[in-house]
Amino acid sequence: MVYKKKISINMKKYLLFLLVAFVGFGAWAQDGDQDDNDDDKTPTECENKWGADSVETAKQLSLFNQYYQEKKYAEAYPYWKYLFENAPCIQKRITFAGPFIVKQKIRGISKERKPIAAAEREKLKELKGKTEPGSVDNYKAYKEEVLANKAAHSALLNAEAELVFSCFAKRIEFFGQEGYIKGKWANEIVKLTPADRDKGLAMFEESIAMEGDKTTSKVPKDYIYAGVKQYKAKKSSLDSLFLILDMVTPIIDNNIAKYTAAGLSAKDSAKGVKWVATQDAVIGMMKPYLDCDKLKELKEPYFAAKSGDITWLKATVKLLDRGGCESKPFYLQCSEELFKLEPSSDAALSLAKAFGKQGDDTKATSYYNKAADLATTDEAKYAIYIKLAKTAKNNKQYSTVRDYARKALAINANSGEAYILIGDAYAASASSCGSGELGRAGVYLVAVDKYAKAKSVDPSAAENAQIKINKYSAYFPNKEDAFFKGINAGASYRVGCWIGETTTVRFGG
Repeated sequence: MVYKKKISINMKKYLLFLLVAFVGFGAWAQDGDQDDNDDDKTPTECENKWGADSVETAKQLSLFNQYYQEKKYAEAYPYWKYLFENAPCIQKRITFAGPFIVKQKIRGISKERKPIAAAEREKLKELKGKTEPGSVDNYKAYKEEVLANKAAHSALLNAEAELVFSCFAKRIEFFGQEGYIKGKWANEIVKLTPADRDKGLAMFEESIAMEGDKTTSKVPKDYIYAGVKQYKAKKSSLDSLFLILDMVTPIIDNNIAKYTAAGLSAKDSAKGVKWVATQDAVIGMMKPYLDCDKLKELKEPYFAAKSGDITWLKATVKLLDRGGCESKPFYLQCSEELFKLEPSSDAALSLAKAFGKQGDDTKATSYYNKAADLATTDEAKYAIYIKLAKTAKNNKQYSTVRDYARKALAINANSGEAYILIGDAYAASASSCGSGELGRAGVYLVAVDKYAKAKSVDPSAAENAQIKINKYSAYFPNKEDAFFKGINAGASYRVGCWIGETTTVRFGG
């Protein structure tokens, strides 16, 4: 009888082990909580892998995996907790998925507390409004009760948070990767225990010091996020925040350079996309604090060594651009170096605008011309020539206005805007080019010719053109004055000077 009972117990144990092996294998194969750096990692030997009670461990593992596979994380929690406390290295998932499972538990606790806290606030408000005898004491007593409830809730959350942190510690113990894991651990400290944010920041620094350029793309943005939070809470200085930026910037730059190069695999290119997104996120979070002098201080020491590095220059220009430093000498220095290495119409346009803001019209015009030469579409070329014509007009370079307007017309013969610009250049030159028999009035004739042409070829310019026709027609030659000079209406008349155009005489008034 005893013998049969012993066989029965051993058989049950054997069947349980088979079940665990089956469920465990499926769980391992379908594990979705592995990270980029989790491949081919095996745990170090741990004492008594199955714990003090191997049968109980087998049962708990089976139930845990069942609920975990079904994504019933709340139901999986108690079985996971037993395993973590009694057999933490029985399966890789126990430490890997632990933080996720515990955080689901934390969310559940917080969700349960939310309506209770709302009811407590309402009752406090109600008690505070009462005026009958003893109401003040009732309010104070209930407030003490509410504070005690809050403290108990916080203690419960902190206990669960410590469990999350213990998972990371165990994972390092069993699987190594200390620098990598500490990057994840630091982020959870910051989010789950904000009062200990300084500890999280210190751990981020440890992680980056250990990992260097092997740091994963999430860590720099999580580190910056924590730094910004700490600064906003007035628990750190702006200099401390920029020290963090200084630490993560070269790592971001180097990884973008590595994973955005030509000829990479799809997997590596995907990493490049993540690193670019990280750079954008970091710049976005730092934008309110991006002072041009600070950015120069951060980037300029690397310029001599990096001036031939396209990726570094692009990242630097982007950072300075976000900081509103377009007119600063260092921005222009980096942008010009980038243009030399990778000339493009867009880069030339950016430089043209930057030099324009700085008041260097000569360089601005030079880069506008380069932008036009490098433009890949007629529409882009046309827009640049119109811009150049307008810039020349503002600088009272009237013959140059016509040069660029004619280049625009060579692309779009029906550009009313180009004809109006030429008309404006002629009208503005009336005093300097009005030396003919009809004087200034003759110049206004050719100016109105251009406005009339604009009106005839471009309906969108018709209204503006007509306003100018009405304005300058008032200055046409006087009939009597022209008669004494032997010039009749309809006669051909040539305007000299740089204009050099022939028109038909019309009289004003």
